[in-house]
Amino acid sequence: MSPALARAQNAPPPTNPPAGPSAQPAPVALPAITVSAGRGSTLDNLDVSTTVLGRQQIQAAPETGVDQLVNRIPGVWLPNVPTGQLHPTAQPVNIRGFGTSTTINTLVMVDGVPVNDPYFRTINWSAIPKNSVERIEVIRGGGATSLWGNMAMGGVINIVTREPEKTGVAADVSYGSYNTANAEVAGSYVVNDNVKVGMSYNHGQSSGYNLTPARYQNVNLVPTASKADNVAASVFLTPSDKLKVFAKGYWNQTWEDGLVWRFAHNNWSTYRLLLGGTYQIDDQSSINASGWLAGGSFGTINVASGGYNLNNTAATNQFVSQIEASPSADQGGSIFYEANFGPLRDVKIGVDARRTLVTDYNNLFASASANPTTFVVNGEHRLQGVFGQGTYRFTDIPVDITVGVRGDFWQAINASVLTQNSSTLNVVPNASASSFDPRIGLKFHASDEVTLRGAIYRNFSAPGMNQMYRVFASGTSYATINPNLQPMTNFGQEVGLDFEWKGFTLSGTYFNNNLNNFIDFITVCNANPVCAAPFVTAAGLGPAFTTVRQYQNVGNATFQGFELIATWQPVEQLRLIGSFTNTVAYLTSSTNPTLVRTGVQLGQVPNYMFTAGVEWRPIENLLITAALKAFPPYWNDTNHTTLNDGAALIDLGLRWSPVKDVDIYGSIQNLTNVQYLAQGYSRTSFEGSTINASAIPQLGMPLTAIAGLKVRF
Repeated sequence: MSPALARAQNAPPPTNPPAGPSAQPAPVALPAITVSAGRGSTLDNLDVSTTVLGRQQIQAAPETGVDQLVNRIPGVWLPNVPTGQLHPTAQPVNIRGFGTSTTINTLVMVDGVPVNDPYFRTINWSAIPKNSVERIEVIRGGGATSLWGNMAMGGVINIVTREPEKTGVAADVSYGSYNTANAEVAGSYVVNDNVKVGMSYNHGQSSGYNLTPARYQNVNLVPTASKADNVAASVFLTPSDKLKVFAKGYWNQTWEDGLVWRFAHNNWSTYRLLLGGTYQIDDQSSINASGWLAGGSFGTINVASGGYNLNNTAATNQFVSQIEASPSADQGGSIFYEANFGPLRDVKIGVDARRTLVTDYNNLFASASANPTTFVVNGEHRLQGVFGQGTYRFTDIPVDITVGVRGDFWQAINASVLTQNSSTLNVVPNASASSFDPRIGLKFHASDEVTLRGAIYRNFSAPGMNQMYRVFASGTSYATINPNLQPMTNFGQEVGLDFEWKGFTLSGTYFNNNLNNFIDFITVCNANPVCAAPFVTAAGLGPAFTTVRQYQNVGNATFQGFELIATWQPVEQLRLIGSFTNTVAYLTSSTNPTLVRTGVQLGQVPNYMFTAGVEWRPIENLLITAALKAFPPYWNDTNHTTLNDGAALIDLGLRWSPVKDVDIYGSIQNLTNVQYLAQGYSRTSFEGSTINASAIPQLGMPLTAIAGLKVRF
């Protein structure tokens, strides 16, 4: 389950005393409200691998979008095409291999509220302006699922937005390559320590670059233009010294025009309201509650290539092949009790729930003059969770043991698929499942410099509504529903070491995960009318559809590897960062080996990643940053038919404050202008040499420069 939460803001929770043999219990003193990936626990005290980026690091980073900033965090993998140039359904997030465009199992939250799309589970990063972010918290692996449940198999990314600190107004404008512009105005009013109000408006737009390599372009293959508007408001109240409450509201509208083809268009609108609070019972305990209400709509117009292929690039008889609209609603909340009992620290006991509803209107056109094939899909998923977790800190030995348990309950109800052309209504049977997910972890403080840690856990991820209910028809191909999909379950283990000495830190983690019921999107019938007949007949379609695709539980999988993350600050003005991540992800068994291979790397999971960064302050008011991310060629799909290029990408940033309350900044992404294919050539067979001429490769982000000015009043 992936609920919201409320917790203290702008200071690490004091419920955890400094780790080590001499640590003594400290009283709880709740500061102002926040939301945290550790559900009130300081991430440094967890027994798993974590990263926290603070406000200063975020502002100094050369990456202008939150998506590309997150993509530079060690162990996290996102598409290398900016969010404004990607289809909304093609924006997965991946930690330790758990997250591809077909199966997303990494939970992303803003202020403790899940922002994975209710239908597709992808992320609209345009709805999260960089200026709004106070910090980014990352928990790698499934060790946090006793707190969060569904979708947190790969880990948790929580983005915390800013709280008003003082009365004032700030304005920020920037402009750069491809007519990329951003403007923001934000204001806050602090009545006193008990009442704080904030509001902001952000507008971003870009003419975009052309995803299609120049040799394959024609008049209808154009750059992808994008535009996004964001409005946010917040109120923080402290009615008494025991009670702190808040309310936040967000609205976003995102547009894309010319996604590869001139006539393609996408729009994505969302709103989200969040209420929460903390009540301090006494110095050692509190109650935390929050709830959210969200909704919106996704719309797309997709284009068929007509006679175009890589050998016939002059063909311009493209036509609109799909018009789709998917309104959705999302509600949820949580309440939990937190306390310390002597050596038993950071105890959390609570419940959470989430309800998502989707209606999908999908009109599909076989030709420019054809009447559409129209599907209307309805679905509802509900999730409930009960959880408890606590850490026992021994007084005579430097060991912490954390035990957590969680019960997850999932229901898929009220689903139906209507084929309007034939008035065929398929009422989808209800489904449900439950899962008991324990975890245990240990931290051994071997010395002031060395800490050893380990954790084992079981976790759960329900199938998404897109996987169960979405239908699609194109040419002779039909994608069908699968109401029989089963939840995925995972048994994970990890061990790690943390070393800190004189400004140098090194963190190393080995992880192994054994996942059952892995879900993938496969071709069930390939140009086989006999095989396809039961599927297309049930949907009320004609015999022209001979290829059928479907999400299925295809077998069991293993995800294993290691992470090395190091930082070094030799002097106050200089900080160096580096990481190396290795991930091996493959199916160990297959329900149908002729369709899904075992023993080969899963799609969209690079075998390794290397990141490096520099933060240098040569003078007090000047900060220079650089970031590197390198990765090898990797397969885009588990059938190994599309090989994406590897690359080494360098970003450079600068921020200068010539006078108080004025910042001048600039950045260059892909400094050396590496030309690479973020989506490579498609083959006609497994790792074959024959190119599929109907699939168009796509370029990664080229050199992009931006300069801006920020003024505070």
